[in-house]
Amino acid sequence: MIFHSEDQAYNFYNSYAKRKGFSVRKDHLSRRSDGRIRYRHYVCSNEGSRKEHPVSMTKKSRPIERTNCMARIEFKVNNDNLWIVNRFIDEHNHPLATPSNSHMLRSHRKKLPVQRSNFSRSGTDFGAKYTQNGIQAEADYGEDAGLLLKNQSNCLTTRRLKDLETGDTQFLLDFLRTKQSEDPSFFYAIQLDEKERLTNCFWADMQSIVDYTYFGDAISFDTTYHISGDDIPFAPFIGTNHHKQIVIFGAALLLDETLESFVWLFRTFLVAMSGRQPKTIITDNCAAISEAIATALPDTCHRLCLWNLLQSVSTHLPYLDINFQQEFENFIYDVGSEDDFHKEWDNLISSYGLANISWFKDLYSVREKWGLVYLGNSFSATMMTRQWTEDMTNLFGNHFIRKLPLTKFIIQYLKSLIHLREKEILEDYDSTQSKPALFVDIPMLIEAAESYTRTIYVDFEHEYKSQLACLCEPVGVDGMRVTFRVYIPQKRCNGLVEFNPTETIVTCSCRKFESMGILCMHALKVLNNNNILSLPSKYILKRWTRFAKDGSVSSGQLATEGSGSQVSLTMRYSRVCRKALAVTLRSAVSKDALDVLEHGLDKIIAQMENVLHNATSS
Repeated sequence: MIFHSEDQAYNFYNSYAKRKGFSVRKDHLSRRSDGRIRYRHYVCSNEGSRKEHPVSMTKKSRPIERTNCMARIEFKVNNDNLWIVNRFIDEHNHPLATPSNSHMLRSHRKKLPVQRSNFSRSGTDFGAKYTQNGIQAEADYGEDAGLLLKNQSNCLTTRRLKDLETGDTQFLLDFLRTKQSEDPSFFYAIQLDEKERLTNCFWADMQSIVDYTYFGDAISFDTTYHISGDDIPFAPFIGTNHHKQIVIFGAALLLDETLESFVWLFRTFLVAMSGRQPKTIITDNCAAISEAIATALPDTCHRLCLWNLLQSVSTHLPYLDINFQQEFENFIYDVGSEDDFHKEWDNLISSYGLANISWFKDLYSVREKWGLVYLGNSFSATMMTRQWTEDMTNLFGNHFIRKLPLTKFIIQYLKSLIHLREKEILEDYDSTQSKPALFVDIPMLIEAAESYTRTIYVDFEHEYKSQLACLCEPVGVDGMRVTFRVYIPQKRCNGLVEFNPTETIVTCSCRKFESMGILCMHALKVLNNNNILSLPSKYILKRWTRFAKDGSVSSGQLATEGSGSQVSLTMRYSRVCRKALAVTLRSAVSKDALDVLEHGLDKIIAQMENVLHNATSS
């Protein structure tokens, strides 16, 4: 091929690189004696390798991006200034970016275009500025469509405890209807009271429901708006993705907080999510919510949100100083055993004279729902950690500001949704295009780095480093199982670990793997002491890996229904709709992927028609 300028040659190769899924870097340049270019090489940005610093070591190594990739194009420039392809190598030794992530590559990097919605209110574009109660708002939100075509209206015997401002009900309904008209897969449901007034509302878009299929094993339902009577009663369903980032599964507007309303809301949430119940739900300490979960989500483990708990201390006990707040937080996160829990609780209560405070008595009576030493049998991802507390504070401090008027809050909600999803796209890209700098090159850390996302690998490496300071001693044998005591001298980091060498099964009393999904330092110490140098695949949870969203959408744990009932058939119909929409969304970024999907659908349709024909004949 021949090009007439350097820009033309570079733009051609860079455009090719974007379609292929890699970034371009300028490399070798050779000039003639008169200064004109003789040779110019463009290489893959992964060309070469990181140079080791001969003197000092950095505190935190940057991810490794260069892999000695040899892919390149070399141009020779003749005397007529024609750029002629002299050499071309097309083989890469690293993962290539997907079409949906190619805009994140350095030589193609640019901000995603934002599409405006045509939401109208009294003939005014939602994308334009308008005045409502003296407030000027502007919506600028993009692709946040939903997944399920559903519009339920359910009139129950409830009593509205809060009222919307004049015009807000119409604004909300217009917003929901417009979102559904933009994308028929958008889900929303409303609950009316006996006077036909909007009482509660729930909505979820396509991306939220798809995210739930991958990360809906543990969810948080937040109702801290009731701490302040001025806040909009906005209650989101929240989870955490494979990068430990916040994801939104749906949102509710609650004007009524009775048991009947919460049961309606949780059942509506299940309908939106094809009947799949989460393993764990984390909420505020509320009797009505607890009873509603037992009724609507019988197979879900209920826990209390530690962030809400810490927020409630200052509300119920405003006269206690900041020292108590800090001691109470340390008590929650640092107690290592059940015996220590009781001792530290008694010390805390006696030190501050709280023995007769009813709020603390009630809290202690439900300690199995929030004490970390009791949570080992339920999976909570990272939603019972200090980091989650910080993430929730940032979410409601910087994004979901519930003191805004409803019109402005909805706009803010949509913008925040885009921001959270762009952060995930960026982290997806970084996890696939770079590798963490390993603490030491051993098989276990190499396997972890190749499987886990960057943020989860950091946590795993921390546990591996911590096990180096642990002592390990056998304390019992029961058949094929050997029990070890693993501890750090003078620290409350003890763990009793059962190890089966035949099946490479390791179980620790701290239950970190069961609750968070990564092995603890106690288990890693036992594996290391028994010469298990590789990480057993059974202890690599897919939801924490770079491939968490690969493969088909899981049906998960479904609500119990009779197999022959019409309700069960409707649930299956909704679930199939979600799978079809999810795979179409995933393949929409690639023409080849769409071709494969379309040809596959043609075969499936033929098989389905054959089944229906045989059923009709019989």
